[in-house]
Amino acid sequence: MNAWLGHFSTASLLPSLAMQQLFHTVVWLAVLSWLGVQCLPSYDRRWRWVMCSIAALLVLLVWQSVLPSLGLVFQTPSLMTLCACLAVAWDDIKGPSNRLFGSHDTSRLGQGLWLALVLVGWCLLLDAFGWLPWDIYSMGFEPRLLWWAWWASGLWMTAAYVLPLPEGHAKAATCWLVATGLFVATHAPTGNVWDAWLDPGLWLFAHYQWIRRGGFHRTRINHS
Repeated sequence: MNAWLGHFSTASLLPSLAMQQLFHTVVWLAVLSWLGVQCLPSYDRRWRWVMCSIAALLVLLVWQSVLPSLGLVFQTPSLMTLCACLAVAWDDIKGPSNRLFGSHDTSRLGQGLWLALVLVGWCLLLDAFGWLPWDIYSMGFEPRLLWWAWWASGLWMTAAYVLPLPEGHAKAATCWLVATGLFVATHAPTGNVWDAWLDPGLWLFAHYQWIRRGGFHRTRINHS
């Protein structure tokens, strides 16, 4: 237990420059591959991921200014985004061929989960402008937030497998748990756990999904 506590106590350390560059490249490769898949037909699931990953890697290698430019816009995407891209890639390869995050099966990820991301992002944004009475972002450097995340994600994942919750809950809880574990091991991308859980791109995407799923639900009610 002391070893674990000692490991958690280093959570406020910044990642090394090599680790920052590694995750910067890997996460953007995953995001660009996911974006490329959206432009391809829904068949040949395995090959479309291979082709898009190779194309994204070639772009990053040939066009050296891409990564710095992307970094200036959104910095390094979060570890949660990386885990989500890997999870949906695996699910897309082994499962039915559906557009990633675009299936009309609203049971995959409920509207409430997207709303939670939206609210957390707004809290962090308001905190950045000093409009909240608490310093929420600074809590991301404290070990106690990691302990809370370990317990919450573990209980959530257990409940998702034991209780009759939609499939998306287990996947979301697993992504959160893995992202937290990667942060503990690497402190990427910035040494603050909030940056490992959420980034501007994922936050904006959560807005889109929350509005889209809410509108779909209202439309279904009106037709019924």
